[in-house]
Amino acid sequence: MKVFAGAAALLVLMPSLSVADDGFIGINYTQLEQDDRFFRGDRFDTGEVFVRLGAHINEYFSAEMRLGTTLSDHSENNAEYRFNYHAGGYLSLGYQLGLVRPYALVGFTAGEEEFEGASWSFKNTIEDVSYGVGADFIFGERLGVNVEYTQYYDIGDVTYKGPSVGLVHQF
Repeated sequence: MKVFAGAAALLVLMPSLSVADDGFIGINYTQLEQDDRFFRGDRFDTGEVFVRLGAHINEYFSAEMRLGTTLSDHSENNAEYRFNYHAGGYLSLGYQLGLVRPYALVGFTAGEEEFEGASWSFKNTIEDVSYGVGADFIFGERLGVNVEYTQYYDIGDVTYKGPSVGLVHQF
């Protein structure tokens, strides 16, 4: 059911992106903190990179799509964990204040995680409502820096959340 909700959210966002006044593309690196249910520790971090494609619908709202994957798998004792992919659609509310555009976002994220141990393996699809806060700092006419803290997934005792930093180009 959540997959259908995510697909519907993306279908709603696509027309918004095509009629928007100004779009943007970016690339971010996030240090995604995760509850450790595989390695018997408290938490661990993996590094993810994701591409952002979006547009400012008006002076307050933006729509955005993201696609990402793990850059650095987490490995311990001949076992390995990674995000194969994560993708999502998000709507943000923000306002340009000089060079800075602070925003809050909400959306839907789906992804696939994978664990390979010495004696067993595990593959899981994750889907959840996501939310976060961030800011774009635009220097010059088109190039800028993005900082953000987002919680992508929180169900039961499993959460995926963390800060990210990246580059953004407005067109």
